[in-house]
Amino acid sequence: MTLRQTWLAEGRAAVPADAVEPELWEDIAAEAEQCERVAVVRHNQRPGLLVMRDGSITSPQRCTVHPGGPALGALARNKVLADIAAEATGQVRMTPIRYGYKFYDVGDYMHVHRDDGKCDITFSCGLTEALGPMSWLPRMRSLTTAQVADQLAQTPYPPDGEEFPILARQMTGFDGRRIPHWRTPLDAQSREVLITICFSDLSVKP
Repeated sequence: MTLRQTWLAEGRAAVPADAVEPELWEDIAAEAEQCERVAVVRHNQRPGLLVMRDGSITSPQRCTVHPGGPALGALARNKVLADIAAEATGQVRMTPIRYGYKFYDVGDYMHVHRDDGKCDITFSCGLTEALGPMSWLPRMRSLTTAQVADQLAQTPYPPDGEEFPILARQMTGFDGRRIPHWRTPLDAQSREVLITICFSDLSVKP
């Protein structure tokens, strides 16, 4: 299948392993270490799912976050990512609107949710090696936000979810705005780092 066909059928978009130079990954790793020292704890303990006006769904989570610096910004501006985002989604002018580091310690988690409504495609990867796969529910992609929230209100980690591999230092795109996804508590005995980059089409539409 073409990239566009895979996106329409499965809600994912592969990124070539060589899309990012090894030197940039080293710069990002060094930057992440510096950013972690001033990162902010994100610990939302409000129970259940909260439906937002933009169509996103927020839920309880615990991790530490930082928006990143020049190195992560360079990754977000990678032309290969922009081209893949445009080809997969069929949008015109894809621009990174949000990106950052998420630092996970033992026990940190993210309940089932949907991404920001402005995010046409989310790219993600592990900066470290031991970050396990994400879980998601592609079968719920076509449901409304209200339907998703109603069905998953009491299930922070749905038992019938599918694994979505999070590769180390290799980005993968997915439809996080529509497909519910989550991360169970980290059981690795080390801190792990997740990178996320969201793209949106900022072109003016009639």
